[in-house]
Amino acid sequence: MAPASPYTQFAGNKSASYLATPDTAEIVNLAVRLGRPILVEGEAGCGKTRLAGAIAEELGLLDSLVTMTVKSTSQARDLLYRFDALRRLQDAQDPNNDTARKVFPYIDLEPLGHAIRAGRPGVVLIDEVDKADIDFPNDLLDVLDRFEFDIEDLPRSEDAECLAARGFGRHVCAPPDGVRPIVLITSNREKQLPEPFLRRCLYVQLDFPSDPDMLADIVARNLEASLETVSSELTLAAVARFMEIRKRGRELGMQKLPATSELVDWVRVLHWQERKAEAISPDRLGASDQAILFKIRNDIERYRARTVGEAGD
Repeated sequence: MAPASPYTQFAGNKSASYLATPDTAEIVNLAVRLGRPILVEGEAGCGKTRLAGAIAEELGLLDSLVTMTVKSTSQARDLLYRFDALRRLQDAQDPNNDTARKVFPYIDLEPLGHAIRAGRPGVVLIDEVDKADIDFPNDLLDVLDRFEFDIEDLPRSEDAECLAARGFGRHVCAPPDGVRPIVLITSNREKQLPEPFLRRCLYVQLDFPSDPDMLADIVARNLEASLETVSSELTLAAVARFMEIRKRGRELGMQKLPATSELVDWVRVLHWQERKAEAISPDRLGASDQAILFKIRNDIERYRARTVGEAGD
């Protein structure tokens, strides 16, 4: 029997503005039980980043949600702690400032470091891990496996002093009865992630929903969350046309197919423009429709050419 979890079950359908599939919810719950990170991939706009917020919302952990966006220059250490060497250098210019004689006053824990040390239920999002150098996931590997790390910049001779003054020492870990946070890591597959890193994660692939009713539910949840009332007739019509637009886009080999985020925005604008359900057509997309649905010029031109070609047949 699996050990009891300090977290409640994630159902995937209790967030105000997000709807996860049963398969996604099951993988999340397994990852929580196993204490494994969750690697989330999928096309842009399908809710990879928002999944973390939905988990935190449903489990009552929004106050404990920590989001870290990875950059091309990011190092794993940046998520754990920060050593302010510049401020120490500036303080050292003052002969009356003895603080700069030590390193520990200039070290602070960063979000993941705080989450590890706290040992409390929470949700940690490491967004777009594939943007960083390949060393980033490799260096993060051991940390996520053991949920502890060393502050390499802190001299061993200052360990006890730092612990007394800052509440953490050179080795940072959760308290003995601590709880691991739920860790989600998103990737756009800009780079191939190392296999040892992949082995330690549970994998979630967020596909575009193929069920029109589920899409309509996603749209309704998002619009209700922003206090907008849109008729179900308009929503269902927009969803049907949107699926046809995506089908055409796939046939045309578009670089960026419109996803759920574009659909929600499109329905919102259709509502604002007071467009009638029967007037929405994949063959008659105005400038505003194209600006919302398509994000790449070549994709717009391909779709226009397809529409014009069909109109001329």
